[in-house]
Amino acid sequence: MSNIHQETLLAPISEDGKRVLDLIKTNRREASALMESLSREEQVSLVSRHAIKDPKGAQELLFLLDDEQSKTIVDALGDRTVFRIMKSQSSTHIGVLPLVRPERVQSILDLDQELFSSKGTTDPTTAYHWMVSFLEEDESEFSKLLLHLDIRVVASAFQDKIVKPWTQTPSDSLEEEEDLSFPADFLIRLDRGELKPEDLEVTDEETLDILTKIYLADPVYFNELVSIMLREEDLKQRTAEDAFDRIHQQVGDMTSITEEAEDMFVPLEE
Repeated sequence: MSNIHQETLLAPISEDGKRVLDLIKTNRREASALMESLSREEQVSLVSRHAIKDPKGAQELLFLLDDEQSKTIVDALGDRTVFRIMKSQSSTHIGVLPLVRPERVQSILDLDQELFSSKGTTDPTTAYHWMVSFLEEDESEFSKLLLHLDIRVVASAFQDKIVKPWTQTPSDSLEEEEDLSFPADFLIRLDRGELKPEDLEVTDEETLDILTKIYLADPVYFNELVSIMLREEDLKQRTAEDAFDRIHQQVGDMTSITEEAEDMFVPLEE
């Protein structure tokens, strides 16, 4: 389990740093050269400060540099800063994601107040939006992400989109007898880890596409995921509790930090 990543004291922004913000709109090449000339401490400070008011713009600052330089900066950014940048693009391709070490991603998601509410529940729609974004990554990156995400958070994204075979009535099933999914057979294959995406009945094609990609990345993970979705009734509560426990274990008493974060919170623009 990775610790919450927090920034150290941010360096002041020089005149050259301020010029980068102006040049990126008019002369990207010159902005890139100027950004590269700044010290790493100032680069981190510039991205972090800009992410508060313009998280998408902060990502553009990272893209002024090559991937290795950008990864170094992202490693030095706090989880809350990286969260702001990622959240501004949820449900779309998250350009900064390949720059983030996979083992940090769950800690970053734990900061999402829409995903894990103060009422102690996980919002499946928000979880689903994150998964749609992660789906944009290539197979290798997607596989790495899966291994570092809480599998129950992934399950919460799809649990309401899976039709449990034992809850079907005869009228819900297909007329062809050979196409019927009998619970006993289904559960045997589930216990053996032999289920495939086509064995599931889902509410929409996009869900099937995502689950298929998960299966292709890791069939064992897929079967464990399906087992959790079908058998754990309190999934939304448990995943939220686990997220709060992770934060508490990493930073201790969160009361003062939570109050400060609420005071500083800047709503993200749509």
